[in-house]
Amino acid sequence: MFHIAHHRETEEGIHIISFGTESNTVAGQQAISIFFGQEFMDWTEAGQKIIVDLSNVQTLDSLSLRPMVQRLRHLQQQQGRLILCGVSSPSLKEIFSLTRFDQVFEMASTVEDAIRNLTYGLNDTFDDWPG
Repeated sequence: MFHIAHHRETEEGIHIISFGTESNTVAGQQAISIFFGQEFMDWTEAGQKIIVDLSNVQTLDSLSLRPMVQRLRHLQQQQGRLILCGVSSPSLKEIFSLTRFDQVFEMASTVEDAIRNLTYGLNDTFDDWPG
């Protein structure tokens, strides 16, 4: 099994998790599920500001969603934040809508928007954005 997830940390301490374009394959979808089930919690343990870029992800199963909800709850208790971005595939939008996770998770269109949101302490809209 190949490693599909990528992690980087910005100078501001924002942890960004993203996925390669091979996530569109059956093997890629399995790798994403395995990543969330086995590695996501460890990769995000130290972060207080986390972005999960789902722009290359077509769908997620319940085994993938559960760790994200757990990390979100933990971060909320610690005054941290988790933002999802790139939720653009029709299947992924439907999953978030049906589970109402689109109302639970903070979302941004792009990684850049999510970074701006975290850097300037903004929420879902950028009405207060100084730029």
